[in-house]
Amino acid sequence: MQDLSEKLHDAHNEQLGRHLVANMSIDTGETLLEEQPLLVAPQWECSQLKCAQCMQESYVMCRKCQVFPLCMDCSEHDDYECEFFASGAGKQLSKDLLIKHYGICALLKLLLLLEQPSKRALCLALIEQPVQLQQYRNAEGMWQEHEEQVVRPLLASGLTQLLSNAEQLTADELHAHCIRLDSHAYEVTARDGDTLKGIYVYGASLPHNCVPNTVIALDEQFNLKLYAAVPLQSGDIIYTSYANPLMGTSQRQHQLRLSRHMECACARCLDPTELQTHMSSIKCKQCADGYACCDLAGSGDWRCCNDNCAALMPAAMVNELLVEVGSALVDAKGDLGNYEALLEQHKQLLHPNHFILVDIKQNIASILRAAALLNAMNAPSKKLLARRVELCEQLLPICRAVVPGISKLYAIALFEYLLAFVELIELQFADGDVDKKQYASQLARARLAAKEALELLQYEPENSAEGFLIERISMELERIESDLMKYGKL
Repeated sequence: MQDLSEKLHDAHNEQLGRHLVANMSIDTGETLLEEQPLLVAPQWECSQLKCAQCMQESYVMCRKCQVFPLCMDCSEHDDYECEFFASGAGKQLSKDLLIKHYGICALLKLLLLLEQPSKRALCLALIEQPVQLQQYRNAEGMWQEHEEQVVRPLLASGLTQLLSNAEQLTADELHAHCIRLDSHAYEVTARDGDTLKGIYVYGASLPHNCVPNTVIALDEQFNLKLYAAVPLQSGDIIYTSYANPLMGTSQRQHQLRLSRHMECACARCLDPTELQTHMSSIKCKQCADGYACCDLAGSGDWRCCNDNCAALMPAAMVNELLVEVGSALVDAKGDLGNYEALLEQHKQLLHPNHFILVDIKQNIASILRAAALLNAMNAPSKKLLARRVELCEQLLPICRAVVPGISKLYAIALFEYLLAFVELIELQFADGDVDKKQYASQLARARLAAKEALELLQYEPENSAEGFLIERISMELERIESDLMKYGKL
């Protein structure tokens, strides 16, 4: 089921295919689309059985059909799925089908939806999507993964011969269905924290842009809400993003080729400076202040952006550097000292915003946060807290730059900064490092961060991960306001 705003209309062209366009002005935060998932299923590689009803871990099977798993709290699941294996031709199939081949779960659910007249119409927009199978046959193992985990076991089970369109369900058609499921999926999180695949016929088929003008929100029931991240004008195409905004251009492009088989030509991808964020730029070896960017339209070599220099760096040299740093990151193996050494070594070679430095800083901040949680009963080191605050302060402007408008990425970064900053200033005040006036001044700064984060998250559903984050930030803000009442003027 989907509910589309009256301020949008369907459009189609050769480049984007089917897409949505604004037909009047739309305000920031305005809801554009609400959609229930066509289906929710485990990832292809998942081997742990999940309850067919609530998608939490399961170790027992439905008593009626004896095929689908159920948890201890759920006694039933989808009537059609259950009845298919409990009676008729389906009861002849092996009852341990999913136990032996759990990877088929998503495709099995789609095939059973297609068997139901009342549900088939919901699937048509998905299954009518053309798929160029030849593009996928050598797609870095994806075809082989589908073949071994899904297609071959499903054909061997005999299930396809029991379906109404059996003659059409060749190996190639099953592969095409797998691809359609992947290309209409968002990662969703089960209540037990595991990652699942949510299939959204409309919400996950929007055209991609590395600087999207909308935000995707998913609640606990996996319902999707799409809302405007920035003001939209009549004629604006509705975009979302399927790439990590904290990756550099070549890494985002690689991710999109694997997941979407597309080449992005958005403003950020076509700009060597990545909209002045310089997230892929390398320190020039010829001048003190210059940074080299990739010559996207020419040789692929790297040229200094300093007009007084314009020195060239061979692409092979840059690639060698990136491979070296990437290997060192793998070898760091979660060790704080290794990450700090890497940061110190490579910050002389890369732009401060470079995605590799961002990755290293995120790893360090994550380790410091985990250490604080593990030692919650003891006062954390002010030195470690100060380091965490410093890293958060460096990451904030980058998160703000890569996702303009309403940005959950920036809101979450603000929350991480807020937690570390408040913990540090409270400890400094308790130890007498700062006086009441200084403490109140710092609290006022923390209050601004909390309010900004809440403003960015205000359009999120209450029963979503971000909705719960709103509650956490609100509690932190109340604590800050209380201390400000004691130690400073509001």
